[in-house]
Amino acid sequence: MKPSGSDLSYMASIAKSLGVSTGDLYDLIKFESGWNPSAKNPYSSARGLIQWVDSSARELGYDSSEDLVLRNPTIADQLTLVKRYLDKYKPFNSTQSLYMAVFYPKARNWPPNQEFSDTVKRANPGIRTPLDYVAKAKGYRDIAGIVFAAVSAFLLYKIMGG
Repeated sequence: MKPSGSDLSYMASIAKSLGVSTGDLYDLIKFESGWNPSAKNPYSSARGLIQWVDSSARELGYDSSEDLVLRNPTIADQLTLVKRYLDKYKPFNSTQSLYMAVFYPKARNWPPNQEFSDTVKRANPGIRTPLDYVAKAKGYRDIAGIVFAAVSAFLLYKIMGG
């Protein structure tokens, strides 16, 4: 599914209000759902543009992730919820911080190579660490991109006092 021009414009304004790169927010949504507001993870309750799980949907006032998606069927509807959800995690000091706010908020400031629990890894095959997630979401397919992401994340972690 492709977002419309007005969806992209709205997403850009949300990125600006969150203090994040438009490209990072675009890539995050593309990776999580392919911009399909009805997307569903076959391994968990995750649904929608940023794959809300039931607990996240309840925080936003819905009975479940299914309820959230059914009551907000369009990209524009869900972008409003993306902003509302991400606002509580501001500020974002790195791409990892933004991406982990969606994927696994506890890992927002983890070292990039720290492993997720087995439960998280089972629900997300091929993702073992925050670095794995960021690299996949950004579409890094070659070793140079992965090394660049790793070095960047490590340096930011050290700069932030890790």
